[in-house]
Amino acid sequence: MSASSATAIEKRLSRLERLLENQTLVDLMTRMDSLQNQVQDLLGKMEEQTHNMEQLKKRQRDLYLDIDRRLQTMEKAQTSMPGTAASGSVFGTPMPGGSVPGASVSAGAGATGMAPSTAVAGSADSQADLQQERAAYERAFNLLKDGRYDLAVAAFKSFMQSYPAGKFADNAQYWLGEANYVQRHFKVALNEFDKVVKNFPNSPKRADALLKLGYSYQELGDINKARLSLNEVVMSYPNSTAASLAQKRLQDLKRLQ
Repeated sequence: MSASSATAIEKRLSRLERLLENQTLVDLMTRMDSLQNQVQDLLGKMEEQTHNMEQLKKRQRDLYLDIDRRLQTMEKAQTSMPGTAASGSVFGTPMPGGSVPGASVSAGAGATGMAPSTAVAGSADSQADLQQERAAYERAFNLLKDGRYDLAVAAFKSFMQSYPAGKFADNAQYWLGEANYVQRHFKVALNEFDKVVKNFPNSPKRADALLKLGYSYQELGDINKARLSLNEVVMSYPNSTAASLAQKRLQDLKRLQ
């Protein structure tokens, strides 16, 4: 074989190698493009799911906030009813624990050992204290409503320190749990909801707190305790909205088995 023939063969081999390398590069680029498209598609789906979850959380939060606002409206309406005034209240506003400011006035000075003017002054102080408590609660509640959860947590904690047995203490304790739950601080939320259940056995918020205990236990992977809490809602508050939600969650847990 002549030198020129060998050179020609080498050139052909080199061209073939370059072609094969180019084809390999093309294949790699095609695969990379395909993978990038798949990744982008997955990211898009994840963003959509995240958005949907945020919307669900917002709707749930708005629902609870709306319920709380209605309860507050009902409480305000009840304080202005004639039957409240007839119970001996000067201002028509029940105090924490069911006592009514000014009730001692209608009983007369002899029943309390205080002059009427002293009793009225005490009632005015109680009314002022209640207004301060209400203002503190509403400040914390508005922070929660605006989605400023860290500030809401701090505000509700401050409220509970100042008014541990106040008129709005059970509500504040519940929303303290809710503010942590929304941030997925489930262990903290669990502890706060448990305080509602144990410390406020007659509170309207107890059923909701038990429900959220069940939700929190499920998020933490303790399915048995989740079922116990949810079943307690159904048994103790059978005709409530919380019971309906608890039943639905129990059905979901069965399907997960």
